Amino acid sequence: MSLNNPPMHEGFVPAYQVSAAPYVTSSDVTLGQVKQFDFNYVTRFFTVKNTSTTSTNTIAVAFTELGLSAANANYFTLSGSEAFSGELRADRLFVSGTVGTSTFTIVAGLTSIPSRNFLLVTGSNGYQGVG
Repeated sequence: MSLNNPPMHEGFVPAYQVSAAPYVTSSDVTLGQVKQFDFNYVTRFFTVKNTSTTSTNTIAVAFTELGLSAANANYFTLSGSEAFSGELRADRLFVSGTVGTSTFTIVAGLTSIPSRNFLLVTGSNGYQGVG
């Protein structure tokens, strides 16, 4: 007899109550370049730090690629040495160079929820302010 257990999804609270698995990456991005970072599992939290020592080197971070467009402007910017940390659920991040060449680091805590079970976060799916 099958129990037909439902799959874990973004609303599965116990997955956020345990310690997260670590994810760390560093990269660089030039003016106009966009880099996509896909997480295998939904994040419990993440931190993005612009590790450039020059304060004028700026990056933009968004949850959708369309959010990085000037028409939408659904992103946040980090100048050299600035960081953003948030307890946000995400399955991917997009980073773009807006001024100069910047290096950055992403640190995330991953839940046990597979990204394939995460909801589709787009403006066309009813989520305003993401792209």
